[in-house]
Amino acid sequence: MRRVVLTLVAAVALTFATGLPVASFGLTNVTLSCDDGTSIVTQVDVDTLASLTDAVQAMTLYPAGLSCTLTQSLAVHALGGVASAWPGGGFIVGGGRFQLPCDATGILTYWVNFGLSAHTETDFAGPTRGGTLNLTVPGGQCIPEGHVTSKPTCLTINAEQPKPPDGAWFAYLWSHATQKSGSLSTFPDDFGSGWKDTGNPAKQTIGPDRVVLADASTCPTNGSPDPDGLGSRPILNGNITIHAIE
Repeated sequence: MRRVVLTLVAAVALTFATGLPVASFGLTNVTLSCDDGTSIVTQVDVDTLASLTDAVQAMTLYPAGLSCTLTQSLAVHALGGVASAWPGGGFIVGGGRFQLPCDATGILTYWVNFGLSAHTETDFAGPTRGGTLNLTVPGGQCIPEGHVTSKPTCLTINAEQPKPPDGAWFAYLWSHATQKSGSLSTFPDDFGSGWKDTGNPAKQTIGPDRVVLADASTCPTNGSPDPDGLGSRPILNGNITIHAIE
């Protein structure tokens, strides 16, 4: 009888413990609020927090008409829980700049600033919940100033590789341009983009983040346009952060 009672007490204690909020070791609650009206609330580890901070700062250093702020607090969760498989959803946040060729020779290049924030509507790949992808060509280069404001409508994330910086994660977007001006006034109304996240720039070991723009996308499935493929460009300043929902 004593053994039965002890077993019952242990079971009750374990059940009760699974509902207790405890500090999540190494995790932080973050809220990303952007001036396009979108907001992302999630838990991230130390590396992802540093990467997000770099991305938000880069939006200010290389302006493209999107700015965000990041607030944080200690993460708590119920003790225990069941891990689930990655369903293909999540978010991507980035800011910075990359270069494109001035002409077919590729000898001269010009800078393109970008600001990006997109989040899947659910835990799965597909439609987005708000978000913005802006591109800006600053003045004083081989082509005139130009700007594109676009709204992502589809996002899928490939997080099958080791987490950055040990590996690379990928995101594929389909976006609709809502405003175009200057040298980018003939930019496609709808376009695809592929993004590669190799981690916080201070810890990157497999090269910089990368981006590619194209007139098509395989979203909501992975694969195209390929940020490691033809026409892709390294992000020489700034940072991309891809976060997969688990």
